[in-house]
Amino acid sequence: MRPQDLVALEQQERRKRLQWSVVIRYLVIFIVVLLAWVGSQFGAAFFLPGILFSVAMALGFNLAFSYLYSREQINPMWPYVGIFIDMAVVTTIVHFTGGITSVFLPLYLLQIVGTNVQFSRLAGPINFFVGTALFALLLMLERQGIFIHYTPFDVAPDLHENFAYIAATGVTLVVLMAVSTYRSGYVVRSLQRVEAELAKANENLARANQTFQSANQHLKDLDQLKTEFISVASHQLRTPLSAIKWSLKMLIDHDLGPLTVEQEDLLLKGYQSNERMIALINDLLNVSRIEEGRMTFAFAVENLDPIIRELVEDAQHLAAEKHIALTYQAETQPLPPVWIDKQKLQLALQNLIDNALKYTSVGGIIGIQARVQQQELVVSVQDTGVGIPVNQHTRVFTKFFRGDNVMRMQTEGTGLGLFITHDVVVKHRGRIWFESHEGRGTTFYIALPLTGTPAQAPNQKEHFDQVMTKF
Repeated sequence: MRPQDLVALEQQERRKRLQWSVVIRYLVIFIVVLLAWVGSQFGAAFFLPGILFSVAMALGFNLAFSYLYSREQINPMWPYVGIFIDMAVVTTIVHFTGGITSVFLPLYLLQIVGTNVQFSRLAGPINFFVGTALFALLLMLERQGIFIHYTPFDVAPDLHENFAYIAATGVTLVVLMAVSTYRSGYVVRSLQRVEAELAKANENLARANQTFQSANQHLKDLDQLKTEFISVASHQLRTPLSAIKWSLKMLIDHDLGPLTVEQEDLLLKGYQSNERMIALINDLLNVSRIEEGRMTFAFAVENLDPIIRELVEDAQHLAAEKHIALTYQAETQPLPPVWIDKQKLQLALQNLIDNALKYTSVGGIIGIQARVQQQELVVSVQDTGVGIPVNQHTRVFTKFFRGDNVMRMQTEGTGLGLFITHDVVVKHRGRIWFESHEGRGTTFYIALPLTGTPAQAPNQKEHFDQVMTKF
């Protein structure tokens, strides 16, 4: 929140307090009229015309203040003018209901406490001195006979002339008014200190938030620049790498003449290194498309069994080189069809199989299974490899993650395969998870909703993307 917002909020809160004081005044007017009427019904000789005059005066200036407090700009003097008028009305009510013997003397205390809470720190002391002065003036004018003393009760008609009663009641009321002023003022000052501290803390938070937002935007800009650079660089690199690939392939295939064994071995190593570079570039391009939301999908109803078998067949030669037993088993034949993008899901499964081959030692076992479980087709890739350290499980599907144990045994790898696989599976409305024990192997699971289930039904955007892809 900006500093100017804090000022506006403070002004809004002050206006609400002033408007609330108007509501309270209406309530007090109603209570005074009700109590005066009830008292008169039980024999109290209140001077009702005087009470009605006081109430009418309070009602009139309350309507005026309702209008003043509803305006955007409020003169800071109006609340203090209201204090004088309020105390004058309270004094007239006290006068017409018995003066020093009035049952409405607590209105002085109510006025002091209410004003202290609703207005400023000065309101309480001003109320106290104004109320004390008006009350003392009323007693003096009644005692001098200038004002008529109204006696509402016949029990002690001369009580207002008893000096001891006047002194005791007057001193008690003044002391209570002073204590009320101090106590309510103390509460208000405490609240104001808390409000000031909160406002200061809120201002510091607002500044820190602005700094954070600025830094966050800067990081987003840098990340966008990084993504754009990777995308451009990858596209620029893929063309010459493809040219190198086919040139090396022609030499290895003896299309340009025979080669010696040493030459063929050297070219084959170069070809394999070039293939790894192309795979890295493809991974970077896929990550760039994912981050920019440009990874498009062309969904169709497919059978996953031939896709998995093709991947397993392609990986058999590498498994044979490491003497790894690579097997595939479909527990349900035939497998039910699923709604997938064949190319993207093939990439996801290939990443899992490649990781299993890469991090399983010579003589290990890799088992791939496909089974129907409830309304999902679950594919698992289980290996007897090095496993993933427990303290790194939460980072498995993040970009550039590679376990500490695998980096020591194999320096090659981008750490992007599982990130891409996770995104592909999520886009298929599927689930991906794993179970791993360091030193004993890892099992990755992919669960895809079967066709016809609510989770698998493609939405309108997927239909649109598919149509635009085929257009």
